[in-house]
Amino acid sequence: MARSLLSWLGGCLLMSALGMVPPPENVRMNSVNFKNILRWESPAFPKGNLTFTAQYQSYRKFQDTCTSILLTECDFSSLSKYGDHTLRVRAEFADESSEWINITFCPVDDTTIGPPRMQVEALANSLHVRFFAPRIENEPEPWTMRNIYNSWTYHVRYWKNGSDEKFSISGQYDFEFLRNLESQTTYCVQVRGFLSDRKKAGEWSEPVCEQTTIDD
Repeated sequence: MARSLLSWLGGCLLMSALGMVPPPENVRMNSVNFKNILRWESPAFPKGNLTFTAQYQSYRKFQDTCTSILLTECDFSSLSKYGDHTLRVRAEFADESSEWINITFCPVDDTTIGPPRMQVEALANSLHVRFFAPRIENEPEPWTMRNIYNSWTYHVRYWKNGSDEKFSISGQYDFEFLRNLESQTTYCVQVRGFLSDRKKAGEWSEPVCEQTTIDD
């Protein structure tokens, strides 16, 4: 532990002595429903606060998206959803700058599918469940993730409240009837998006629990 700390301090002192600015650390893309946020960590730098510039490559030329910011994140949600994008970020201090740190990102392949919303209506011995695919921000029209992926499917799981036994069904429609349930019994339901052609699953929604009514 002491040796690694001395090595880290020595590296900082060497960079300071040479007038070098260390590059951003842990550079990664956090993308959910095409809200693409490039994040990084500020390296240790004894001279003062660093600023950062982040860019994307367009037609072989890099374009600024965030310039000389103090934040350690930059929003790239305006990128095309298709194709590979090269992004890069560097640290700056006064008129000095670090090397660029590059990452490659393809939104349509790499974005995380967030959980759908859900409405559950209790009937006699069934539940009528309506699904709402996750919305996409920064669109001129109210588009959802379902508009982007042709193979969009809903995975549904449900269970009697308090039971470990879960039942699963899948469907392509924005609604589902869960039939042959016990009347006056509380059931819980979860849903996620699934892309069958990519074998890619989204995040599960929070459970919604409803009690069925009296069987007529």
